[in-house]
Parts: sequence; C-alpha cells; structure tokens
Amino acid sequence: MVTSATPAAEITASEKALAASAHSRINMPLNLDNWRSLDADIQADLLWLHQHALDNRMDWGALSDAIGYDKSTVFRVLKGTYEGSWANIVKAIRSYKRIAEQRGSIQRNQVVENSIVRMISAGLDYALANNSITTIIGESRMGKTVAVRRWRDMNNHGTSVLVTAPPYGGTKMFLRILADAVGANKNLSIPQLYEALIRAFNANRIVIVDEAHRLMPGDRRTTPTVLEIIRDIHDRTNCAVALVATQRFDDDLRRSMYQYEQILGRIGMPIRLYRDISDDDWMPIVAQYLTPTKKLVELFRAIANEQGRLGILVEVCKVASRIAAKSKERVGEAHILKAIKLRKQMMGQRAYAAKEQVVSR
Repeated sequence: MVTSATPAAEITASEKALAASAHSRINMPLNLDNWRSLDADIQADLLWLHQHALDNRMDWGALSDAIGYDKSTVFRVLKGTYEGSWANIVKAIRSYKRIAEQRGSIQRNQVVENSIVRMISAGLDYALANNSITTIIGESRMGKTVAVRRWRDMNNHGTSVLVTAPPYGGTKMFLRILADAVGANKNLSIPQLYEALIRAFNANRIVIVDEAHRLMPGDRRTTPTVLEIIRDIHDRTNCAVALVATQRFDDDLRRSMYQYEQILGRIGMPIRLYRDISDDDWMPIVAQYLTPTKKLVELFRAIANEQGRLGILVEVCKVASRIAAKSKERVGEAHILKAIKLRKQMMGQRAYAAKEQVVSR
C-alpha cells in the first residue's frame, strides 16, 4: 500500500535556492524519520536514489533529468515533504535504477571473482544481515578496496556508505567526510555533525571505513575517540559497520584489548585475508589480458607474493597492454617481459646491481 508522507518541515528560502540551481551538487542532509510513514519498499527506493546521487556527485539538474521530475519536486521527494503520488515517483526511480545498474555492470566487468572478493563479500553480507561490526584485515594492495567497492556497487540499494579514513585532521575531519558521504552539512560543529549522522543511519544501512588503521591513535594512552564514535553510531542506530585495514590495525586492537574491548566485543565476523596469494586468486586477473606461458606463470606468481602484491600485478598487465596497443598487437609474453623490465629499470635495480658488482670487486 502506498501512503503519502507527512511534511517534516517547511522548505526554507535557502533550500529553495539550492534546489533551483541546476549546477548545485546534491548535498542534502538525510533524516530517515521524514520517510517513516512511507512503506518500507518506498523508503528503500528513496534511500537508493539519495545515496546514488551522492556517490556519483550528481547535481540537481542531472537528477531531475534522470527521473523526469523538476528540481523542486525532486528536492521535496528527498526532503520527505512531497505530497503528490509516491507511486509515480517510485516508478520513475525504479526505471532509472535499472539503467544505472546496467551501466554499472559494464563498468565492473574488469573486477574478477576470486577468494579475496568472496571472503570480503561474505564478511560484508554477514555484518549487514546481523547489524554487527566486521573487520577486514589484509596486507597492502591485496585488493581489499577493489573488492569492497565491488560489493558496494553490486549491493548498494542506498544502504552502503563507503568512506576512506583521512590521514590527518582527527575527529572533526572524519566526521566531515562521513557527513559529506550522507549529504549532511560538513561545516557543522562536532556535536551537530554527530547528531546529523545519527539521523542518517538505521538498521538497514552499513558504513564501510577503508584505511581504518588511520583511525588508531598514535599514543596508546590516547582515547580512540573516532572508533568510539563509530561504535556509538552503531549502538544508537543499529547500523552495520565494516572496518577495512592492514594487519597493523588488528595488532593494535589485540595489543590493547582493555582499551578496545567495546569494539572487539561487537565484531561478529572478522575477515583475515591469507598472506599467500594463490594461483587461483591472480590467474583470473591475468586472464583478462592473456593466457600465460609456463615462464609467465612463475613470474606472475612471484609478483603476486612480493610487496605490492596484486596491485603490482595489475600495473604490469596494464603497462604490457599499452605496449602491445602501440604496436597494434595482442598482449603476449614479450609485452609482459618488457613491462617487467621497465618496472625494474624505474625501480633502479640495474643501478643497485652495478653498485653491488663494484663492491664485490
């Protein structure tokens, strides 16, 4: 059954001006209470539209064109003060959603399915289904961010909010980044930012924090304020949380268990990626470019397990692809070997080798 929304608040003059500007990026605070009187499926469609617009940095004109309603109507729909036919609004949103998801599937075709992607997806699925906190721990450049973004894109019905922890700025900077991701005013005070975030999350949403090891205080005696805020948002809204980080994050949590007991006690399914990258994990990546020879298998296996891991493997394949394209050829062993040689030269390995020869003499 479709019901009409109860007006949450009068639209101010400044809000009208914002909605009237076609080139103004959508940055509307989300208050889930404004949609409470609507059916759950309608709320889900509205939530998807709101987060989709934010993730793709759409402006009011683009969103108006996307669903076929004028900017003022779109503004009132997202604000929760629309008094027209929600059935027609939802029909327009779902029509646009099908197009957007088709485009997204085309853009995702280079992301391969392997055990890393499956493990991370399972952890995120579990956290969202059980409203719990999960940690996704793995060494640098193992594909954590790619896998998380893939899951977000494939499962995002407006539920997933993905942010990257800043390397500086402390509590205020993190709250500003998270507020911006959900459309809240990032220039508010810390208490106002916090309350705006509480209004933007509920049991159907998940916040994913990449580079979460940056949230750890440099001094163990310092209170982990940002982590405590994340935990409190989880406790007050019942939203799921995923913290994506390197092994250092997990080590610090375990080393000071008494300090982080509240976080540790809420981790439902911790994901720890294997240190060794198996052939089954890197082979699908390489298969997008060529079928490797026996010689290349050995080289790829070594690259996948050195510092940089799958990130370096992908870079080598991309460079080889560009080398082949210049000659209008398909990627082959010779192009991969050239790419590896170029990388070694850029790393200065030839110079180091020459220096070692001089020392040995």
